[in-house]
Amino acid sequence: MRKRHEDFISMLTVVGSVFDNFKTVWSANSVFAGHVTDFKANRLLIDAAAQAGNIITTGATRDKSNAAEAVFDYGSKLSKRASVFALEQGNSEMHDQMRVSKTSLSRLADTKASAKLHDLYDRMVAVGDDLLPYVSAEELSRFRALIDAYDKLLSRPRELTVNRKTHNDDLPELIQASRKLLYKLDSLINIFDGTEFEAAYHNARRIVNSRSRKAPVNEETPSAK
Repeated sequence: MRKRHEDFISMLTVVGSVFDNFKTVWSANSVFAGHVTDFKANRLLIDAAAQAGNIITTGATRDKSNAAEAVFDYGSKLSKRASVFALEQGNSEMHDQMRVSKTSLSRLADTKASAKLHDLYDRMVAVGDDLLPYVSAEELSRFRALIDAYDKLLSRPRELTVNRKTHNDDLPELIQASRKLLYKLDSLINIFDGTEFEAAYHNARRIVNSRSRKAPVNEETPSAK
């Protein structure tokens, strides 16, 4: 289906070029000119949908992975120091709550990892000044900034995927609208019978199937939908 859409869009590009090249010919006919205007407007929408449908999520996924790496690494380092503080206070429960490894964080689902990071941060802040010899205020501020940066990226890859699907869903409807316009233009082109414009239009309307190497006939009568 994707290949068929690409072939059709390529044909629209060629047809659009023909209209540009012969504007002085068809612009004199108000009926034909009106359909060309609609054709060009719909073509812009198709281009926008096709381009947006190719949204790449790799970069967003990589950004999230890098943010996770940074906050997991930094958080685990602070947790080791904080857990030593807990041991020296004779508080084994606090030790267990404070001790978080980078590996254990990486094995958690995104939202659970975020919750664990927030919990660790909140526990260290709650200790107050007694923790400062182990974890400085500046380090806590940096830890919080890394958590916030990670949180902002959690939903980004999914949002891009949803946007891409939305635009891909729009494309078939826009292509169908173009087929209807082409059906009308195919029927009206004989207004310019025998002209170079008519010949160029018919040539542009040939859709080449790269698999079969056959040139199918013009579009069939579109549905009334």
